[in-house]
Amino acid sequence: MNTQKTFRCAIYTRKSHEEGLDQEFNSLDAQREACGAYIASQIGLGWKLNPSHYDDGGISGGHMERPALQQLIADIKKGLVDVIVVYKVDRLTRSLTDFAKLVDVFDKYDVSFVSVTQAFNTTSSMGRLTLNVLLSFAQFEREVTAERIRDKIAASKKKGMWMGGLPPLGYTNIDKKLVVVEDEASSVRRIYAFYLEHKNVRLVQAELNGLDIKTKARIDKHGNKTGNKPFTRGHLYSLLKNQVYTGKLVHKEQIYEGKHDAIVNFDIWESVQSLLKTNAVTRKTQKNAKSLSPLLGLIRTADGNALTTSHACKSGKRYRYYVSRDLKQGDSDTGWRIPAKMIENIVKTSLVQKFQNQEVVLSWLDTGSISAEMLPSLFSRANKLADTVNNKQPHELGDLYRLLIRAVIVSKDDVNVECNTAYLEEILEAPIKLAPTINIPIQIKRRGHEMKMVIGGANLQTKIDNKLVKLVAQAHALRAGLVDGSIGSIIEFADQMNIHHADAKRLIPLGYLAPSIIEDILDGQQPADLTVSRLRRVNDLPLLWSEQRTFLGYSHT
Repeated sequence: MNTQKTFRCAIYTRKSHEEGLDQEFNSLDAQREACGAYIASQIGLGWKLNPSHYDDGGISGGHMERPALQQLIADIKKGLVDVIVVYKVDRLTRSLTDFAKLVDVFDKYDVSFVSVTQAFNTTSSMGRLTLNVLLSFAQFEREVTAERIRDKIAASKKKGMWMGGLPPLGYTNIDKKLVVVEDEASSVRRIYAFYLEHKNVRLVQAELNGLDIKTKARIDKHGNKTGNKPFTRGHLYSLLKNQVYTGKLVHKEQIYEGKHDAIVNFDIWESVQSLLKTNAVTRKTQKNAKSLSPLLGLIRTADGNALTTSHACKSGKRYRYYVSRDLKQGDSDTGWRIPAKMIENIVKTSLVQKFQNQEVVLSWLDTGSISAEMLPSLFSRANKLADTVNNKQPHELGDLYRLLIRAVIVSKDDVNVECNTAYLEEILEAPIKLAPTINIPIQIKRRGHEMKMVIGGANLQTKIDNKLVKLVAQAHALRAGLVDGSIGSIIEFADQMNIHHADAKRLIPLGYLAPSIIEDILDGQQPADLTVSRLRRVNDLPLLWSEQRTFLGYSHT
């Protein structure tokens, strides 16, 4: 007698917003109940409910970095799921490209996908066609909704309405209007007056500390208290440049009259801006302070031993090193001997990448004291600092590093670059909540006394591979053309690009490379062994971006 096959069914639920999730029976419960009932109706076909819950509450369907979805994909790869059941297809994803990736995974592991309310699955070609059409409309709806929200915010700003965000010191938000809090407003006026009097933010900071004037006290929706702390220089720069205090609102560099009352007279605000511009931090390199080794005095080992400089000449070429003092003096046979160019490239590249990354910069800041309108100019200043670091030669970096960096600490597992909070606050003109530390995982490979640092298991590249960039660009052009219909077939694309049809076919998985990997390739920061020939041979590129990095030779962080 034939035994009927059992199909293990996993239910996936998702809700974009957190509203209502604290109710006893919420939207996720309703979705799960409907899917459970559908599975029960198919019990005669061998369907069986998987008891595991895959619920993403308060998470957008516009990306795949969702905890429950990632767990579901992991369980699929472990062979624990045969059928995925959702209430509606847009609960799984609203992105057409993300759906294409998921279907590839489903096909690879022989998993079916069923939408309860739309009555189809991916086991048939008609089901796939219908899914693609529905997802196209879902993606279109999402983009239109985003445009409407942006247009609504812009229109409201033009009318002078406060559209969310934390109100600055001196105001509270009542019915989308900033209302003056007189006690706080008095502190704001004193800060502007102090700056015009002292003409120095450090002196204003000292004056405020002496008077025990602190930042705005806040209580979030969870009852957590924040703020009410002494002003940092970053807080003060942020406050002194905030045009909200003049009764205006700023949106995408456009200035509108606000509905709120001004706290600071516009003439006073302009005088402060002029003084800030005059006093802008301009550091000149001292004539006799140039050093060919910019990390000298900053670099040390994890146990606190400072590294000094040394050099060797070979075939008429000078090689610089950072070495342990006892090794340099011959008091020990063990110690550190790090090629200077290598560690300097590691530090420089990491600083530039972090300052250019808006999410990283935002994570450093005390966002409770920064309005959304200030972020574009703040990120612009961070990018300017990145450009300054990137464009300087090693002998020009010494003075800048002594302002920017507190220490560079090397160990056998990583390099930690500890940044100077006070200097960053002055440059970014914003408060920083924690001293930023940039961690770079490394591996050490020794050859005698000399060592080679490998970044996270992959040699650091510092040169853009134009052939690799072209390959990635072709892959994305192919994917985009197939999705929007402008390219009829892979053969047609191959003829357009004047490449072999087999080479064009190999481009398909490369169209789904992680954005971070693409950025590395464009910046020349990919692993040294990630070459055109290797990337062309990739046949089984993982779906998850974190797995892609490991697969292609990045670190496991």
